[in-house]
Amino acid sequence: MNIYLVVEGEIGEKKVYSNWLKYLNNQFNIVNSISEISTNSVYIIAGFGYPNYFEVIENAAYDVANNNIDRLVVAIDSEDMTYDEKHNEVEDFIVKLNLSIDYKIIVQHFCLETWALGNRIIVNRKPSSDRVRRYRRLHDVLYLDPAELPPNKGEDLNRAQFAEKYLRALLNDKYRNLTYSKKNPEALLHKKYFERILDRFTRTGHIASFEDFLTSFV
Repeated sequence: MNIYLVVEGEIGEKKVYSNWLKYLNNQFNIVNSISEISTNSVYIIAGFGYPNYFEVIENAAYDVANNNIDRLVVAIDSEDMTYDEKHNEVEDFIVKLNLSIDYKIIVQHFCLETWALGNRIIVNRKPSSDRVRRYRRLHDVLYLDPAELPPNKGEDLNRAQFAEKYLRALLNDKYRNLTYSKKNPEALLHKKYFERILDRFTRTGHIASFEDFLTSFV
């Protein structure tokens, strides 16, 4: 199967998906252009965030239709919307293009960092950071579903902003030389990190939207 994948962000998410897809199916070949698509190829393009990604999705859909690519996959954050609201918004947009293509929608509810918080190993049981202790009192992702993370009103952060800051705080507290940013998601690229997210989803049902990722490439 050949897939055209539109991801929400820029450099970071392309790196994450390039690695995670190989862990999901080591037969996938990540290519840099449509002309390189052959067998089990995945071409990944950045959507550059809301609302810019709608133009990217439209162009991608026509590329899929005109180049006999098997499937369009769109991966986007739900941010402050519900899972269903974001899924329906993107699906309605694709349907209105009136193209005969196969497509899947991955709603990262509410952002990619929410999934990343599902890795319990990064949570220091005895944190040295006051920030981590404070964040865990607000919502302890070691035990509670990261997808239920609330906004951090004390720092004027919506839930997606809070998830990113929480993730960085956990990594900085547990590992001396490991951090996270949207442009440098190195911590998330390792196979063990992916496997621990998968284990959290499988064992607990937490980060339920991660199932979108698992089912969009089969």
